[in-house]
Amino acid sequence: MIRVYTKTRHFLKIHKYLNSLNLKHEIFTKDDVIPETSFDLGISYCYPKKIQNKLLIIPKLGFVNYHPGPLPKYKGPNEYDEAIKNKETHWGVTVHDMSEEYDSGKIREILEFDLHEPPTSVEELGAVSHYFLFNLFKKTIKEFIKIKN
Repeated sequence: MIRVYTKTRHFLKIHKYLNSLNLKHEIFTKDDVIPETSFDLGISYCYPKKIQNKLLIIPKLGFVNYHPGPLPKYKGPNEYDEAIKNKETHWGVTVHDMSEEYDSGKIREILEFDLHEPPTSVEELGAVSHYFLFNLFKKTIKEFIKIKN
């Protein structure tokens, strides 16, 4: 079973996609009480809270994080502000293994793309990033499922 931790706004699209794969899953948002029961793969998809080590060690296939910026250059929750300040025209989204240290585990894949011009707002860069991040999720979750089988 896959357990996903995400923001409420991502819940439905993730749920629909995992259902389309007939994949058993649970999805939690920041207001949910998180059970410490076993599961196979943990996923943080733009989850706004730090996942504690006692939860990170439960899944036998580990925990991955879908981060809406290119790691390791843009760690943390302010990646969009930094990219705007730096007038980035090349961007990316990342999936990486999670560890206790924030945004620091082994990078599994970065999906890079060019921006037509430097972004001028967090909302603009966020919209583009989340489009590509969900594409990265759809691509890599299939790979993680193959690992499981």
